[in-house]
Amino acid sequence: MADDAIPELDRRGLRNFGLQLGGLIAGVFGLLLPLLWGLRIPLWPWVLGGVIVAWALVLPRGLRLVHRYWMKLALLLQRFVSPIILAAIFYLVFLPAGAIMRVFGSDPMARRWDKAASSYRIASVPAPPEHMKRPF
Repeated sequence: MADDAIPELDRRGLRNFGLQLGGLIAGVFGLLLPLLWGLRIPLWPWVLGGVIVAWALVLPRGLRLVHRYWMKLALLLQRFVSPIILAAIFYLVFLPAGAIMRVFGSDPMARRWDKAASSYRIASVPAPPEHMKRPF
């Protein structure tokens, strides 16, 4: 993983990162997951999120190292999660759709060989000039 893939943030960017990270930690681990799992709401995510938010407000440049390691973790996770999600989409959506289309004989791209056809060219229909008067 190259460090040049991680952008350097200015003071404002680091402040936004700290505010978002603190809110995310408090919201997900302090509220969302305990409510979903039926647990009591813990104190540690709120304290950790509050410390990160305070750090972002008081000394945002101090979050530079935290941002760098957070982005390295994100780049590492991207190498595993993206192929898994793409494979799941392919095998759960496109493969069954293609199999169903083959079973029912659908050929939307008209790729079947037609011995009687003199050409496979489909003549285009020119658009009338009025369609460009108000293109948007």
